Amino acid sequence: MPFLTIGNHRLAYRLKEDGPESFVFIHGLGASKNSFDRCFEMEAFRGYTLASLDLPGCGESSGPDDFSYNMKDQADVVLGWIRDLGLARIILVGHSMGGVICLYVAEVLGTQVKAFFNLEGNLARRDCSFSSKVSSAGWEDFESKGLEEFKTTLRESMRENPSPGLKNYYENISRAYPRALYLSSVSLVKESCDGHIDKRFLAMAVRKWYVFGEKSVNPVTKDFLDQHNIPYSVVPESGHFMMDDQPGLFYKMLFDTLELRK
Repeated sequence: MPFLTIGNHRLAYRLKEDGPESFVFIHGLGASKNSFDRCFEMEAFRGYTLASLDLPGCGESSGPDDFSYNMKDQADVVLGWIRDLGLARIILVGHSMGGVICLYVAEVLGTQVKAFFNLEGNLARRDCSFSSKVSSAGWEDFESKGLEEFKTTLRESMRENPSPGLKNYYENISRAYPRALYLSSVSLVKESCDGHIDKRFLAMAVRKWYVFGEKSVNPVTKDFLDQHNIPYSVVPESGHFMMDDQPGLFYKMLFDTLELRK
């Protein structure tokens, strides 16, 4: 497992170099790079460079206590990683919180980004589900009992819906650094309320698509996308973690969409 040091961060990442165009995968709140592991073994990705990383405090990356864990600062870490790897001609794929981080990344990189797939990324306050639960109390309460309560909620969700995505997410949450999880949630909720994410997403000049899991389509978000003529896709038989629930259908959708719009 390769690591790269960016500032005070020791970042775990995965890289498969095989072409000038690079898929860059950014995971969601408390998840890890393993959300996108399946694509590294897929023949369809031959000829593309693939890169994914564990955000600070997630997976195998370090979680410094003196880091803010806000969305912009995490995006700056991602930008440092992208630059150190020398990636260009980038196709960004950001899941949930990762969609917000990718928005910052795309705004900085400009024409280096060739396309952006936003996988149920936050666009407004309504999209704060897990992050609202995590950030609803103060840090001391979260550290003492909130994290276990959050994990209990996840276990209950898994009993009702034993999907591969929820199982993998629970395992990732269980090893995430609690302070990173909490401060990321606080920042994500703030950005979703006050950061004008929806307007910034609309303003992006890059080719962009929003992606839903069939079981987690938000009708308000769908209406918003329809109103502004933003294309979206729905991955069948999947929920919020569509890349775990239906990896074959999900990655086929990515390639079908790019072929249609090249």
